[in-house]
Amino acid sequence: MKKLFQLTPLLELSQYETLKIIGPYRFLHADATSCSFIYADYHIIVRGKSVEINALKEEMLHLSIDDLEELHVKMTKNMGVKDNVE
Repeated sequence: MKKLFQLTPLLELSQYETLKIIGPYRFLHADATSCSFIYADYHIIVRGKSVEINALKEEMLHLSIDDLEELHVKMTKNMGVKDNVE
């Protein structure tokens, strides 16, 4: 039922201030200025003056970023969540 409307992974960056992902992911790291996770075979790193987690749910991650410094997206075959999410 929860996948009634969202059939594919979604990554949304809004005004360089918020990042929302919907779909299976694997959370790796978070501190006051950065966050990293694996999402749809991509390793994503977000860095800014401050990074806050607004929501951390089973298939949704929502971040607020103050002064975005880096959004690094790297394709990884062996770290993807497809093989590791039950």
